[in-house]
Amino acid sequence: MRWLIACVLVVFSSFANADGPLYADLQFAAAGVNHSNLDFYPQFASVSAGVFLRPGIGLEIFADSGLVSNRKSGFDLEVESAYGVAVRLQSPPIRRVHGFIVIGAVNYSIKQTATATSILGGSSLEDDFRGMRLSVGLIERLERWDNVLLSLEYRHYNADDPMSVDALLFGLRVNTP
Repeated sequence: MRWLIACVLVVFSSFANADGPLYADLQFAAAGVNHSNLDFYPQFASVSAGVFLRPGIGLEIFADSGLVSNRKSGFDLEVESAYGVAVRLQSPPIRRVHGFIVIGAVNYSIKQTATATSILGGSSLEDDFRGMRLSVGLIERLERWDNVLLSLEYRHYNADDPMSVDALLFGLRVNTP
């Protein structure tokens, strides 16, 4: 938690020195999680806030929260939460579309619960994982509202453990003028 607070302070302290606009994203994700040789498909929401320090180079913080768990072989799995800090590298626009890559650090929590009908009968396991975040995607500026953009992103969370989260996110971004 101290790490997240420090990241927030770094981002907010850089607002005064930033040349570029501030931005915020709200995204919804359909994820694929491979855990214990089972594939789960939970859903989560993601918010991020950032600032462009230079044209095309931004610093952002992000947080995810689980929306819907997925059941498979007597287990429910949910991406309960995630947070971290990342660097955004964004291309100049081509016909109102930008490409981007986001590289950062993530701490995410997975909650796995055995259903009452399984052998383990309602037991649950909650683990925290630390690793890297890598995202690639496209954003398109809307014609009617110049500061609103649609985003489509592929996101990957990787940890040292045999746990990885892959997600496809769709959302909206708002930039300051």
